Amino acid sequence: MDERLTRFVLLPLHERLRGRGTMSAYAGYHRLEQLDASTRQEMRWQRLQALLTHCQRHVPYYKETLSAAGLRDMETLTPEGFRRLAVLTRHDIRNHREDLVAPMWRGRLIPSNTGGSTGEPLTFYSDKVKESRHNAQKYFARSWFGVLPGQRQLDFWGSPIELGKQTRLVAFKNRWLLNLALLSAFDLTDARLQGYAAYLASFKPRLIYGYPTVIYRMALWLLDHPQALGNYRPALVSCTSEMLLDHQRQAMQTAFGCPVVNEYGSRDGGLVAHECPFGHLHVMGEHVHVEVDEPDAEGVGELLVTNLDGYGMPLVRYRIGDRGSLNEDACPCGRPGPLLGRLEGRSNDFLVGRDGKTIHSLAPVYVLREWPKLRQFRIYQRPDHSLDVQLVCSQSLSDAELATLREKLQAILDEPVAVRFEFPEAILPERSGKYRWVLSEACSGRFEP
Repeated sequence: MDERLTRFVLLPLHERLRGRGTMSAYAGYHRLEQLDASTRQEMRWQRLQALLTHCQRHVPYYKETLSAAGLRDMETLTPEGFRRLAVLTRHDIRNHREDLVAPMWRGRLIPSNTGGSTGEPLTFYSDKVKESRHNAQKYFARSWFGVLPGQRQLDFWGSPIELGKQTRLVAFKNRWLLNLALLSAFDLTDARLQGYAAYLASFKPRLIYGYPTVIYRMALWLLDHPQALGNYRPALVSCTSEMLLDHQRQAMQTAFGCPVVNEYGSRDGGLVAHECPFGHLHVMGEHVHVEVDEPDAEGVGELLVTNLDGYGMPLVRYRIGDRGSLNEDACPCGRPGPLLGRLEGRSNDFLVGRDGKTIHSLAPVYVLREWPKLRQFRIYQRPDHSLDVQLVCSQSLSDAELATLREKLQAILDEPVAVRFEFPEAILPERSGKYRWVLSEACSGRFEP
């Protein structure tokens, strides 16, 4: 479909028919960008106060927890007072799901779920207002790179939630009216990657979006077949749901010839941060309020997210399951902070070494990525700290190379554990379509799923 027709007519009509105010919210975010930083910060705090007033009046769970924290007058709420409110965990949501719902919203709630690090799903409720603003924030952040609503987009996706909706009618509507195509993240054989490359060259999406591990596999194939896309290049590659590693980004930038950026968020928490053209992750402050709980000496702690748009089932000071830091440094792009600094623990476990020392999952990644023969890898750590390492290689590794690799992994743990190698033809994603490169039974229970 003509992209301007989709942008100005079909997409707004589609969103209105679905009861979502996505496009009006998108326009509103552009107007807010004209305001100065202090005004925007004041407006964000007022939105948080309004959400807590709603919680105090209408949400049974928060009537109790706000009272227990001694918080009564939300109009005079201070950041220090807000931090007295108890942290919300996934365990709390499972045990108090119905008490977290505002009764007047029950007819408008949308059941949703997300998987935890152990694969145990969390069921919660969303609503059309929250979803509209979540999607509008995505459009807004992509516009920083000149990618506009209604322009062609291709998603490498694997969630059964999305794939289950791809009936012929919906697929036709998305492809031919909304300029949105979806390709499965599963079963990425060379033959399938070749077909995907041909589809990319034909469809010519402005935006490629999806899991970085999957787009990285596509990029590696394209680097081996440099003529496959012809003259086509996208305007932007946007990665989500997993950590985007430096070597993945570099391969994608070379293969696709465009900026590669990181989007950080979740179904339950919302869109938390998005990378700008200068490489900084900006917290989407009109949509979420972010805190760092019990930061260490480097300012890193567990992230707490309050979705400012979720009035149906408010999630306030919600422990999202990842670790990171915040900073107020000025970004050359001119957009106000805060910025999301280091981001750790996303979709992965920590390894455990000598004397129970925890090692970030990126440590073995830095070792394994230096081996050009490796296409994929996954590490399982057993309760005794030993490692089962799956390697998918373009060429066989020699005994000497494996011995060196074993020594480097043992050095990371500072412990002479057993390291066992396996060589599958491919490493399959989880049921969600995501890949986790480190899974540790020794670290089990350290972070709540």
